[in-house]
Amino acid sequence: MRHTYFLSFVPPSKANRVKINSRVFSKSGKRYIVPKDVSLKINKAIWELGLQFEKNKKTFKNPVKVNITFILPNKRRRDLDNIMKTLGDCLVYANIIEDDNLIYVQNLQKFIVKGEEGVIIEIEELENINNIDKQKLTSLKKYKENLNGI
Repeated sequence: MRHTYFLSFVPPSKANRVKINSRVFSKSGKRYIVPKDVSLKINKAIWELGLQFEKNKKTFKNPVKVNITFILPNKRRRDLDNIMKTLGDCLVYANIIEDDNLIYVQNLQKFIVKGEEGVIIEIEELENINNIDKQKLTSLKKYKENLNGI
């Protein structure tokens, strides 16, 4: 079953964190601070997702596939994979997924629509996560064998 969530804006990139020497720590022990405007946007994203979670009451606890569609208002450069890192954290804090390492497949798309902004998030549980295409695995092994001969 697929669940769809929306954000009214594009959350900031994780690259917006500033490293400093203070008492603010990440899980990894690195020191950083999140600028106030970035922190407010992240909290707003968690709030919006949390409101939608209250309707579904579904926390994904198994591997998932996510399809993320970013609607951007202009052609300003944005790094989607850094934005996805923030978005993954927001999905966890909103209790939609138990841990962002449960995202096994992610498809990211962006569309430029002048004057429009937002995110469409589709999540569905994955089945058969260990069924890798045998031909792909064989191709990888052949590639590695060829590297050993260099």
